[in-house]
Amino acid sequence: MANTLTALQPILFSAAQTVSNEPFGVVNSITTDFDDKGVAKGDNVIVPITPTRTPTDFTPGPTSSSGDDAVAANVVVQITQSKKVSWNLTGEQVRSLDNGGDSKEWIRQMVAQGMRALRNLAEADAALQIKLGASRAYGTAGTVPFASDLSPITNLYKMLKDNGAPMADLQLVVDTSAGLNLRNLGIIQQAYQAGSDEERRNGKLLRQFGFSIGESAGIVGHIKGTGASYVTSGSTAPAVNSIALVTGSGTVVSGDVVTFAADTGDKYVVGSGVSAPGTIILGRPGARMTIATANALTVGNNYTPHLAFERSAVVGVFRPPIIPENPTIQQTTISDESGLTYLLLDIAQYGQRTWELHLAYGSKVVQGEHVMVLMG
Repeated sequence: MANTLTALQPILFSAAQTVSNEPFGVVNSITTDFDDKGVAKGDNVIVPITPTRTPTDFTPGPTSSSGDDAVAANVVVQITQSKKVSWNLTGEQVRSLDNGGDSKEWIRQMVAQGMRALRNLAEADAALQIKLGASRAYGTAGTVPFASDLSPITNLYKMLKDNGAPMADLQLVVDTSAGLNLRNLGIIQQAYQAGSDEERRNGKLLRQFGFSIGESAGIVGHIKGTGASYVTSGSTAPAVNSIALVTGSGTVVSGDVVTFAADTGDKYVVGSGVSAPGTIILGRPGARMTIATANALTVGNNYTPHLAFERSAVVGVFRPPIIPENPTIQQTTISDESGLTYLLLDIAQYGQRTWELHLAYGSKVVQGEHVMVLMG
């Protein structure tokens, strides 16, 4: 239970610490629920999905016909994570800190660092879920995009438009390496090309081709599966996302980017993979053309998943968990500058106090057609 406080010399302790704040672009770009209602891990949020409609011929007549039946669908967004950070101080340690300054400043800094740690976990989880729920991919695995121009953005724009995205609130979230390449482009650095020197002066990337651009520290590289020599076991029609595989071996994992011999122009993101011959599930809406039987599948290389999507296509829920009332525990909700609400517990114990900072969260793609991966 010992705390090492020697690094905080009393004469220096009263100085406020500026806590690091990694880029938080993913959660800032999705549809979020930031209220302070308590939740339990495993709770579900149901998001309705409207089915597609098939047009039919219109024939005038004396009476109208009844409308076609429709089967409602939904996507369940689950609170999958409930995390905490904690720390403690004995009575003597509190007195020592107060003698040198203020123990409340120590607590403030610990809360700030705890928010940072929990926020980064929520950001990484949201980035992962967006990758796993994406429709297709663009770019070259292992090559940081935007080395020479903005063409990756225009290609992503086309892909989302082809899939019927509303194009109302487009988001592009990249890692800092891709952000560096963007800022190095002449079309952004040169005021006469960019239209102003705003980006060069303040460092913030402005909207390009309808996309708001953010950066994230939660984007991590995808490690491909070991699958090889798989071929399709039947013909797959356009808009079907279930692909049966035979012959091959190894794993095709969720998030892998795959192509087919019949359709090398489209790079599909795998939503659900296999570890042996079986059926993989591609991101919606599925195949773009007919993929014949005995068609070879190729699993792409490791890549960094930069994320392009319509804001409404991704839902995230971030709330404090529910802790039963206890006379030894003081509870308070506290929010950070991003709007996330945490639960702070101050727990009275035997000769010491323990503090815990909690956050429960979950994210999910609810409309995969409106999500693309930009490989880097």
